[in-house]
Amino acid sequence: MATQTGITIAGPNEPYTVVDNIPRPTCGPTQALVKSLFVGLNPVEPFMQHTGVLIAEFPAVIGSDVSGVVLEVGSECKKLEKGEYVFGCVPVGLNKFSPFQETFLAEEDWTFKKGERVGLEEACTVGAGVLTAGLALIDGQGLKVPAPGTNAEQKDSWVIVMGGSGSVGQYACQIAKLCGYKVLASCSPSKDEIARKAGATATFNNRAPIDEQLGLIERITGGQFGRIFDASVQAVQLSIKALEAISKESDKYFASADDWSEMDVPDSISVYRVQLGLLGRADNPLSKRVTDQVAEMVRIFEGQIEAGGLRPLDYELAPGMGWDKVIEGIANLEAGKAIKKSVVKVQEE
Repeated sequence: MATQTGITIAGPNEPYTVVDNIPRPTCGPTQALVKSLFVGLNPVEPFMQHTGVLIAEFPAVIGSDVSGVVLEVGSECKKLEKGEYVFGCVPVGLNKFSPFQETFLAEEDWTFKKGERVGLEEACTVGAGVLTAGLALIDGQGLKVPAPGTNAEQKDSWVIVMGGSGSVGQYACQIAKLCGYKVLASCSPSKDEIARKAGATATFNNRAPIDEQLGLIERITGGQFGRIFDASVQAVQLSIKALEAISKESDKYFASADDWSEMDVPDSISVYRVQLGLLGRADNPLSKRVTDQVAEMVRIFEGQIEAGGLRPLDYELAPGMGWDKVIEGIANLEAGKAIKKSVVKVQEE
């Protein structure tokens, strides 16, 4: 059996270990074998390492955002070819799909094909962020993305994004604007420019008292909103109060990137909880819907990225290269030292 190098975890809260005995996966009919070149770091990595949640087997190989080059393709692949560059967010916690190893498997329907507009490094900022925001706003709240190169009809309605300066929030701002909505984003005053660059029409201070934030939402929108996405996973109470007390629209939607906490939401508000972690999970009955939606969004967003309708995030490339740099990057992420999205080069092509 062919083996390869990478990072493994022996069990929950066990340290990351660089090893050279990971089984090298073999392509299925609609899969590509991809060589990891760059990985993007997300909070899900330390969460999985500390808790073991989402991990299907130990020793575990993890990782989420990646860009790489196709080495082999399955017999039924129609989209991907050997030598092409790809990127995206993998099904987390499934060893053969995870990018913290030399090669991994990519289902072609869940994988972004890289065009000319986006580089390999910045491609690592796209996957998890844009898919989480897309599930919330498209599947959860019914937004319709226009065809690449065309403009959506402008709507006299706002979408509110809680945490508009974070990775997921920035993509949510971009998507909502792309769909023709005005966007109100919450963020700290120091990050106002980030949210506005992502497409926010206006912002408000998410560190102000709740009553003050509600007053700003009402003053800015005039109640002309019915959709709130809490990308921060910290604004449930504020979001529900705003929809109940301020919104003048008849249809009210609340989406959250938090799929684990208990929430008390009135029946008048439609609730959607993003479950991107179910991507590719054959053992879960909800997985098929998530997986089908991801495949559709990859198709939609590929065109928008290449047309310039969606842009990657600003990022920080870690100095050096290799699996040890990934471990260092995760430690910096946990310590709050990562100001922008962290990207690490893991191998030469």
